[in-house]
Amino acid sequence: MRTLILVVLGGIALFFAWPHFTGVDAAFEEEEASVEDLTIPPPIGTLQALAELEEASTTAEGVEPESGALVEQADPTLTEGNPAGGVPLEVAGDEFDDLDLNALGDPLFEGSLLVHAPGDLQGYLKGKGKEVSKNRKKLLIAYLLIARGQYGQISKYADGLEEAGDVTRDELELLVGCRDGSVELALEAVSKRHKNPLVLGASMSFVERAAREDSMAGDWGGAASLLSSNLLAEIDAPWEADGPSLERWASALHDAQASHRWSPEGSWRFLEVIVEPGDTLVGIRKKVIEIRPNMNLCTGLIERSNQLGRYLRENQVLRIPLDPVRTIIDLSARWLFYLHGNEVVAAWPVAIGRVGQETTPGSYSVGNKTPEPPWFPAGRKMVPYGDPENPLGTRWISLEGSKGLGIHGTWEPDTIGTMASDGCIRLRNELVEQLYEVIPQGSEVVIRP
Repeated sequence: MRTLILVVLGGIALFFAWPHFTGVDAAFEEEEASVEDLTIPPPIGTLQALAELEEASTTAEGVEPESGALVEQADPTLTEGNPAGGVPLEVAGDEFDDLDLNALGDPLFEGSLLVHAPGDLQGYLKGKGKEVSKNRKKLLIAYLLIARGQYGQISKYADGLEEAGDVTRDELELLVGCRDGSVELALEAVSKRHKNPLVLGASMSFVERAAREDSMAGDWGGAASLLSSNLLAEIDAPWEADGPSLERWASALHDAQASHRWSPEGSWRFLEVIVEPGDTLVGIRKKVIEIRPNMNLCTGLIERSNQLGRYLRENQVLRIPLDPVRTIIDLSARWLFYLHGNEVVAAWPVAIGRVGQETTPGSYSVGNKTPEPPWFPAGRKMVPYGDPENPLGTRWISLEGSKGLGIHGTWEPDTIGTMASDGCIRLRNELVEQLYEVIPQGSEVVIRP
């Protein structure tokens, strides 16, 4: 009887263990597996069984993949002369003349997918990317695993790609350079806006992962620098800037900068000033300007960088930020970026000029700043602050060199992200109040198309 029970129990154990031995790993035996056998391992911590993933990987042709907006939207980059996408793979020394262009995939779409919606990659590979070659599918999955930090599973996808004729040198170099979790090569690709959009998108996804790891480790300066790189790369990328991704990075940046640029313990360049009897922030600013006459500085910037309380204390040590303040407003993305040097310190969505009253691109400087501003519409009498017809919100920051442009608040927060103003830049009131305090007069403001 005992022997019979053991036989039954052994059979049950073998039945439930069998999917583990016949699942994902078998799909990577090159001699036996087909392209459809490639599956993406579940994220670390998932409860989804490997057997379920294997079943999903063999979905019959014609079944629509489950995916997000990025997979289902029409791709405007496809052209008759370049079926692989609007940005072809152009890397010196790589020739794809003997390959079907469809097998190379769409690097513009794939790069955007990896950075904005990596969870949709499985759906893409079973749908729009069904004809992508096996090597390139393996490359995409390996990139996804790096972005997830699942380094132990990368080899089964990456091994052999160095001999693949349909993977470019730059794509392979990124894979080799980042498969152990290092981010230097990816950060270089992001900083230089790599011409291959797949390399750029994959690099941005790696940088985001690294920023998350730095934040978890308490390296706020490292996290802020990485997030800044992604924010600025997004508005230069060949795809349309993705609002949810900008929101995600800006939110993480806000948390990181609270312990970096907006902390006296942060690792930023500074001039040290010791508070003397009778000193005020206005007096300290004047002292600094006497030492550095070309420096743009405001008291609010000193106050926030040092997290000052209500009073200054004698012999208190203050750190004066030395990196020049500048602001970039990107009209196509409809976002404002406040920087110290080359690092974004804060980023917010804005409203811009409506049709017929478009915001004028150009290079300007911060002029007068006015709290609770009255409004002076052309050809009409002044409208005081608080009047329902006054659209300027709680703060006004004028832009010198423009024809009446400014950055101001709004009583209509639902217009943020749209073309709604008479040409000015609108921010939510609570955000323009923050900017108002830390943006110095004379600092540069660049409005770009």
